[in-house]
Amino acid sequence: MRSQPSSAASPGRVAAASCIGTTIEWYDFFIFSTAAALMFNKVFFPEVGSLQGTMLSFATFGVGFVARPLGAIFFGHFGDKRGRRQILMITLLLMGLATFAIGLLPAYATAGVLAPILLVILRIIQGFAVGGEFGGATLMAVEHATPRKKALFGSFVPLGSPIGLLLATTVFLAVQALPSSSLQSFGWRIPFLLSVLLIPVGFVIRVKLTESPEFEAAEVKEALPRVPIAEVGRRHWSKLLIGIGAFTGNFAAYYLLTSFALVYATNTLGMSKSVTLPANIIAAISEGLFILVAALASLRIASRTIAWTTSIGLLVWAFPAYALMRAGEPAALWVSTFVTMIFVGASYGVLPSLVSQLFPTELRYTGISVCYQFAGVIGGGLSPLLATYLLDVGGGSIWPVAGFASAAAVVMTLCCLLLPKSQVPERDRTDEGGPASSGALNPVPRAER
Repeated sequence: MRSQPSSAASPGRVAAASCIGTTIEWYDFFIFSTAAALMFNKVFFPEVGSLQGTMLSFATFGVGFVARPLGAIFFGHFGDKRGRRQILMITLLLMGLATFAIGLLPAYATAGVLAPILLVILRIIQGFAVGGEFGGATLMAVEHATPRKKALFGSFVPLGSPIGLLLATTVFLAVQALPSSSLQSFGWRIPFLLSVLLIPVGFVIRVKLTESPEFEAAEVKEALPRVPIAEVGRRHWSKLLIGIGAFTGNFAAYYLLTSFALVYATNTLGMSKSVTLPANIIAAISEGLFILVAALASLRIASRTIAWTTSIGLLVWAFPAYALMRAGEPAALWVSTFVTMIFVGASYGVLPSLVSQLFPTELRYTGISVCYQFAGVIGGGLSPLLATYLLDVGGGSIWPVAGFASAAAVVMTLCCLLLPKSQVPERDRTDEGGPASSGALNPVPRAER
C-alpha cells in the first residue's frame, strides 16, 4: 500500500539545498579537471612528452564523462522508482569519498603504472556519482516549484557549477604559491583532501529535504515503470536526441574554456598560471551571474527563446573568442572568457527545466539524466581531448578548435529551436500557491508566455 504524498517543503529552500549539494559535488569534479590540466601530466604521466602527457591527463578526465551515462541510467532507474531524495544522498557520498581517495594516491614515481590505473578507477567512480546527481537535484527543485517558476528554481542547480568552479580554482590558486617541488609532491593533494570536510555539510542538508510532490503523486497512482530507460528509449527517443543536442554546445564552449584553454594559454602561448587560473574565476563569476539573469528573465520571456538566442550568440562569438585568446595577452584572454560565459550561463540557466519537462514524471529522472550526461560525454569529456589533438595536428593553430566550437554551437541552436515552448501539464498549471502536485503523467504543450 503506497503512502499519500507528504506536504511539500518551501520551493526556495529546496532549490537552495539543491544548489549547495550540487556545489559540493562540482567542487569535487572541477578540482580534478584543473589538476588534469595543470598537474597530472607530471605526477602520473612523467615518462612521456608534455603535450602527450597532457592528452593522457585529459583522457583520465574524459573517462569520468564516459562513466556518467552509466550513472545516469543506474541512478535514473532508482530515482524514477524509489524517489529523488535518497539517490541524492548516495551520489554525494560516492563523489566525496572518491575525491578524498584521489588525494591519497601514490604518484607514478612511487607506484609506477599502478598510480594512473588507480586514478582512472576513482575517476570512474566520480563520473558514476555525478551521473545521478544533476538530474535528481534539478527535479527536486523543479518539481517543488509552481509552473511559472520552474525555470527560476531549476536554475539554482546549474548555479552550483560556477560556484564549485570558483571554489576549486581559488583553492588551486592558493596551493600554487607552494614551491614547485612541494606542489608536485603533496600540494596538488590538498584540494582533494579538503573535500572530506564538505561531505557532512552536504549530507545533512539533503537529509532534511522532503520528497518531490510530483513524484509522490505518480507513486500513489502506481504509474511508475518497471524499466525506465527502456520506456524512455521506446517512447521518447526523439526527445532524448533534442535534449542531448541542446546541452552539447553549451558543454563544449564551457569545457574548452575551463580545461583546454588552460593548456593552450600555458603551454602554447607561454602565459603563466597566475594569468590562466584567474580566467577560470572570471568564467565562474560571469556564468553564475548570467544563470541568474536568465532565470529571472524566464519569468517574462519564454525559456526556449532564451535558449536558442544564446546558442546563436555562442555561434557568432566562437571565432572572435579564439582570436582574442590567440593574442596571448591576459586582458584578451579574460575578455574572451567573460563574453563566452555570458552565453554559456544564460543558456545553462534555462536548459535544465526545459529539458526535464520533455519527459513525464515517472520517466523524468532517467530522461534528463541521460540527456545531460551523454551531452557531457560529447561536449565535455571529448572536447578538451579533441581540441588538444586539433591543436597538435594543426601545428599549434587555434582555428580548427574555433571551427569545432562553431559546429557544436550549430547543433545546439537547431536542438534549442526544437524544444517545446513549454511542457507543463494542463492540470499542473497554477499562477499562485504551492508547487504542482499532480505529476505530469501525460504532458501537453503550454502556450509561450
